[in-house]
Amino acid sequence: MILQNTRNETALWKLFREGDEQAFSMLFELTSDRLYRYGTKFVKDEELVKDCIQELFIKLYENRHQLPALSNPLFYLFGSLKNLLIDTLRHNQRMVYLSPEELPFHAQFVFNQEDDEEPDDNVKARFEEVMALLSDRQKEVIYLHFQADMTYEEISKLLGINNQSVRNIIYRAMEKVRTCLNLDTVLIALFINMLN
Repeated sequence: MILQNTRNETALWKLFREGDEQAFSMLFELTSDRLYRYGTKFVKDEELVKDCIQELFIKLYENRHQLPALSNPLFYLFGSLKNLLIDTLRHNQRMVYLSPEELPFHAQFVFNQEDDEEPDDNVKARFEEVMALLSDRQKEVIYLHFQADMTYEEISKLLGINNQSVRNIIYRAMEKVRTCLNLDTVLIALFINMLN
């Protein structure tokens, strides 16, 4: 499903850059939910996130002929949205952070309604316990890798760190997860799916 979306995003991005109005609308529809979920990891103000997504797409439209060719537009959109959120927060003086690394990343327990039964309170408590052990950077890297399906190279470019650092962050974070969940592979898989 994710791979198919990536192909669609790439094709739509190409058509959009060439001036196809319908491709622009379809690109917005295909990516806006994921951009919203990513944006709300940093900012709890849902309206601000929605406004920034709208502003991002307005800027894209205005500059469509100067945009680069991309193999993964979602990577580009995530980075652009994060930068726009930081700029907006600084402008509104709602933020005193000095750099993107200090922007908090809020992961929350999300139950997939398609599952047969809701996880019990113990699973939710374990999820919160794991979240408390991870740094904001670890949460973001795990989210980008497992939920947004980004490669190590894409994550390193998005976060401005080298490839090996991304690998190390994922390794250390997953070691904490495995230790906290006592190597229970079912709980680990559930944890990754709920980090939404």
